[in-house]
Amino acid sequence: MIDIVKLKTFTTVADLGSFSKSSDVLYVTQPAITQQIKSLEKTIGCRLLRRQGGKIVLTEEGERLYQKAKILLDSYDNLVKEMSQLKKDIKDTLYIGSSPTFGEYKLPKLIVDFQKLYPSITVKLYVDTSKKIEDGILNGVINVGVVDKDVDEKINSVELFRDELVLCVGKNHELTRKSIIDPEELYTIDLVMREAYSCTRKAVKESLESMGLNFELLNIKIETNSMISIANIVKSGYGASFFPKSSIQKDLEQGELIPIKVRNFSAYKVFNIIYYTNFVKSALVDRFIQFILSHKDSLGEAVGFRS
Repeated sequence: MIDIVKLKTFTTVADLGSFSKSSDVLYVTQPAITQQIKSLEKTIGCRLLRRQGGKIVLTEEGERLYQKAKILLDSYDNLVKEMSQLKKDIKDTLYIGSSPTFGEYKLPKLIVDFQKLYPSITVKLYVDTSKKIEDGILNGVINVGVVDKDVDEKINSVELFRDELVLCVGKNHELTRKSIIDPEELYTIDLVMREAYSCTRKAVKESLESMGLNFELLNIKIETNSMISIANIVKSGYGASFFPKSSIQKDLEQGELIPIKVRNFSAYKVFNIIYYTNFVKSALVDRFIQFILSHKDSLGEAVGFRS
């Protein structure tokens, strides 16, 4: 078996063209270097170095080994650095940012599971608008984020999952008597909606307008920036709202919210994992991103409409 240390000694002698200079650089005695080279030549089965004038040069076989050895040693050095960084990272703090829909419903459980894998780390979670999470990434305050909007081109973005938007009412709402409604019926329903600049509202607006509806004529009676507040209002029996299905899965399973199909309506929120390409992505951040991506198939459950 070829020894990494001997390969390092061999390439150093080849680079410096001298046993004595290599001895100074490697902090190894010259006889020890000579012995390592002889041992390597014995393992390889051919002569690797020769004297030319007052300098040590590579033989033809030595040249071939040198090229392969440099690649191997570079890979080895990178691996050592990565493992050293990971050892440091696992005691580090991970700053995560997320928009409310994902940050309040799906992300907490994922963070707990990730914390179990790396119990020495500290996680700090910030839940805010996608724009503020994006700013935090750009400013270096947040290491990695999950947002539901297009971001600055300087930020690296990886699609996580698409979250279907569904119209829901409370279990005692009169609309539960219907299995499907026509889009025009939305004009007659009191609606509870996210604030005007939210990505959820934007996706609903674009879909309805593509179907010929005038979004401005809808009866939007209550606006708020909290999906939790919207869910509680609708569950109380007042009005209806469009929800990202991942945020209400528990309420759907328990029958607290009832999905109502709108004919030909289709809208999604696209969630992306983001981090800033200008910052060095630590091994811990990379591990977290890979962990989240490994769970992407479980993030969007199907919604069962009433038949």
